[in-house]
Amino acid sequence: MISLPDREALGAALSMPLPAALYSLLSDAIALATEGNLLDLTYVVIIEEGDTEADIIEEIGFSPLVHPIDGHRYGDAQFQPYWAYLQERGGWFELIHTVSNDGFAFVLLVDGDAESDLVRMCRRWKDEG
Repeated sequence: MISLPDREALGAALSMPLPAALYSLLSDAIALATEGNLLDLTYVVIIEEGDTEADIIEEIGFSPLVHPIDGHRYGDAQFQPYWAYLQERGGWFELIHTVSNDGFAFVLLVDGDAESDLVRMCRRWKDEG
């Protein structure tokens, strides 16, 4: 997992050796946040093969597999998408979860080749959520 919680970390990430598709996705996320004057309100987490739900919870304080209001978990018949945005790009998923009225958001960049419930959830809901 690569955690990019602030402007400095986001800028430094662009000099890291990243796969081309991930670099493009990260560059676009940074450009969009900069354009919207939200760079200081954007926390990017790159979730890779081997990262667990517990790792994600430890890093950002919640599980993207559990609806934050009703508590339904991905896999439950009652589970519904809650995120602001989900798209698949170049083998990666971009899942944006806005958490406050000021525009603060977690941007989860999820390796689409990983085998996890998070990837299965993204595949299931990418065209509907």
